[in-house]
Amino acid sequence: MFIQLFIKECRQTVRSLVYWLIVLVLIFNFTTQLGSTEMTEEPKKGQEEYGYKQSDDKDVIMRMTLGQLLEEYYRGNYTAYPIGFYKSVTLNEKEEEQIGNIIEEATGISDRAGVEKAVGDWYAAHKGDAGENDGAVITKGMEIPPEEGLTYSRFEELMDEADDILGGGSSYGKSSREGNAAVPMTYEDAVKEYHELTEEDRLTGGYARLFSDYMVIFLGILPVFLAVTRGLRDKRAGMQELIYTRRCSAAVITASRYLSMIVMLIIPVLVISVIPLSQCLKYASSAGISADVSAYAKYTLGWLLPTIMIVTAVGMVLTELTDTALAVLVQGGWWFVSIFAGVSRLEGGMYGWNYIPRHNTVFNWTGYHDNFSQLASNRILYASFAIVLVAFTTFIFSQKRKGRYRLLWKGTGRLKKQI
Repeated sequence: MFIQLFIKECRQTVRSLVYWLIVLVLIFNFTTQLGSTEMTEEPKKGQEEYGYKQSDDKDVIMRMTLGQLLEEYYRGNYTAYPIGFYKSVTLNEKEEEQIGNIIEEATGISDRAGVEKAVGDWYAAHKGDAGENDGAVITKGMEIPPEEGLTYSRFEELMDEADDILGGGSSYGKSSREGNAAVPMTYEDAVKEYHELTEEDRLTGGYARLFSDYMVIFLGILPVFLAVTRGLRDKRAGMQELIYTRRCSAAVITASRYLSMIVMLIIPVLVISVIPLSQCLKYASSAGISADVSAYAKYTLGWLLPTIMIVTAVGMVLTELTDTALAVLVQGGWWFVSIFAGVSRLEGGMYGWNYIPRHNTVFNWTGYHDNFSQLASNRILYASFAIVLVAFTTFIFSQKRKGRYRLLWKGTGRLKKQI
C-alpha cells in the first residue's frame, strides 16, 4: 500500500505547476551562475599573479583593517552589510569624532590632517594599485601600521566599537575583520592549492561543493511552496473528509507524501549535476586527473538533501497544523536570516549550524577537511529534525482523522478548535 501511495503522490507532484516552476528556477540558477564553469588550470612559474589568500597573521590583519578604516574615514563614507545588503553609512559629527578617537588610539594619528596625509602618502607610493573616481581616492590593499604597543586584544575591542558605531555588518566586526587580510599568493601557494583540488578533492569534489553552494540557496526556500501547495490542495478540492476516513494509517499517508516530494525535488538536482560533472570529467581526462565520478551525487545527498528535508518538513507541519500558507512566511523569514548569516562564511570551512551551509569556492579543501565533522553534525541535525517534524505532522493528521483536533477557518475569519 505504501508503494502504491508513493507512486500516486509522485504523479500528483509531476502534475503540479508549482513543482515545474521550482525546476525552472533551479535550471535558471544553474545556467546563470555555473552554466559556463571554467576549469582551473595548473599554475605556471612566471605568471603575473596567482590570486589571493587569507592571512591569519595578526599584524597583517591589523595593518590592513586599519588601512581600510582610515580610507573610509578619509572619504567620510563607510560600507556595511547589516542584514546582508549593501549599505552606505554616513555618520554624524559625534560619531565621526568617536571613529577619530579610535583611529588615534589604534594608529597614533591624532587629527584629520594626519589621516589625509597618511592616505595621500599611500596613494602616491602605490599609484599602480590605486585610481581616482570622481575625485575620491580608491586604494587597494591600503595598510597602516598600528600604534606601537597596541595589543591584538585591544585592537579587537576598538574594531568592535567601530562596528557598533556603524550599526553592525561592517568590515570591522568580529566575523569580518580577518577577511580584510587578503595577501597575494606565491607560486608555491598556488601549486599547493591546485594539487589539493586535483589530488585530495579529485577535481570533482571542489566543483561539487561549489555546485552545492549555489543550489542550496534556492533549495533553502523553494520546497516549502511545494509542501504548502500539496497540503492545501485536498482542502480546496473538498477531499479532506475522504482522506480522514481512508483505511491507510496516518503514518503511511504522511510518509508517502513526504518521501515523494523529497524524491521529486532531488531528481532535477541530480539531472542538472550531470552537466558540470561531464565538464569536469572531460577536463580530467585531458589533464590526466583521476576524477571522482560519484562526487556530485554524494554532495547532493549529503549536502543538499538535509536542507530539502527540513524545508519540506516545515511546510508540511505548519500547513497541517493551521490549514493555511503560514509556512511560506515562517520559512521565508528563516531563509532570509540564514542567507545573510552566511555572507561572511562564503570561503568555506566555517559551517556552524546554519541550515544553508556555504562554500563558494572550488578551493579550500583544507577548511572543508578540517571542519568536516562540524558539517556532518550540521547535516545530521537537520535531517533528524526533519524526521521529528514529519512524525509530529503524522500525529496531527491522525488526530484530525479521529475528529479530536481540527482547525477550521469560518466565514467570520475566526479560528476555531473542534474537540
